[in-house]
Amino acid sequence: MASPAAKRFIWIAGLLCIAYYILESINGRSQMADFRVYYDAANAFLHDTQLYGKAFGVSSGFYKYSPFATLPFVPLALLDYNVASIIYYLLITAAIIWWSLYILYYLEADKSQRIHNAGWVLFVITLFMADHIERELHLGNVNLFLLMGAFTAFVCMQKGKVVAAGLLFGLILLFKPHFIILIPYFIWKKEWRVLLSAAGAFLCGLLLPAIAKGWKHNVELHGQWLEAMREHNVKLEESPNTIYGIANHFLLNHHGGFLIVLLLLAAVGAFFIWFLVRNRRVTHSGKPKFIEYFMLIALIPNLAHTDTEHFMWTWPLVAYTFIQLFREQLANKWIYITAMCLAFIPYCLNSPDIVGRDLRFLFDEGGLLGLANLVIITTSIMLYIRTSSPLPAL
Repeated sequence: MASPAAKRFIWIAGLLCIAYYILESINGRSQMADFRVYYDAANAFLHDTQLYGKAFGVSSGFYKYSPFATLPFVPLALLDYNVASIIYYLLITAAIIWWSLYILYYLEADKSQRIHNAGWVLFVITLFMADHIERELHLGNVNLFLLMGAFTAFVCMQKGKVVAAGLLFGLILLFKPHFIILIPYFIWKKEWRVLLSAAGAFLCGLLLPAIAKGWKHNVELHGQWLEAMREHNVKLEESPNTIYGIANHFLLNHHGGFLIVLLLLAAVGAFFIWFLVRNRRVTHSGKPKFIEYFMLIALIPNLAHTDTEHFMWTWPLVAYTFIQLFREQLANKWIYITAMCLAFIPYCLNSPDIVGRDLRFLFDEGGLLGLANLVIITTSIMLYIRTSSPLPAL
């Protein structure tokens, strides 16, 4: 049975999301540009028209995912766009409410240290993520669904359901190959069955469109997919919110190059290996651990050139950090609170409707959003090291 705080959150969040859609519609801003791309791409797949290299909806609306990733949108593509967009908006609304409550429930599952002000914790976490939630609703992207899929895969591994975890991981890669960052971690953890299942799911996802399109056309589509991903990329040292772009902008005065990319990538890898070795002494289970797993996912937009929306993937670490701050009696807690408050400005106020276009441009193109993401990740790591309390397995 849902707690009173959970029931209040469901009602308030649901009403706010519906009110937001009504306001977007009144102001002519309910385009859901990313969903338009998925919708038109699914129609292109159905009717054998151009799938890649064509802008859907807006000038930047190029489809850059695998042919398989159009298939979940085919049922919606059979409907009128206005009806389909409302259904998808409601799906995102339900996902936001479910995820917000479930991540809190998971992190609070240790009854011996249960927090008593769950309503306030939920409010603070939601406030911290509000800009990213609003962007997901406005654009109609798949980032929250992929995060939920990655979390479900994590829970499956904790429960020993490694085949299910691998199948989910393989499907996620077909949408956004950025999650390949988890493969070295699974190798470290010797999760061979996860990797084997993921490879099988990925291969099936590559072959499945051939049933409808034929082998030759399927090969052509995947070649176009690779080209679309290549065109979307830029020089990593020029991507402002990556660690390479941040170093290039703040430290090297734009004199860095590919060498700095390799050096910083090696430094991140070395730090993560150190953390894995240290963390193994804290918890002896060989299964993937929450802080390790979601640290890697949160780092994706700092390591690869992505859109602003992908910084939503830090949500699990944000939830973990605030739950620890509300729960633990820590010396110098003000340091962590100050760090999160500083991160809040570019991470959560990154909207032209709040700070104006000029300041929003500074956050996005000046590297401050990426820097804030690194501050959140670092704060969560330091809190974990301080508390050294393993998270429960559901």
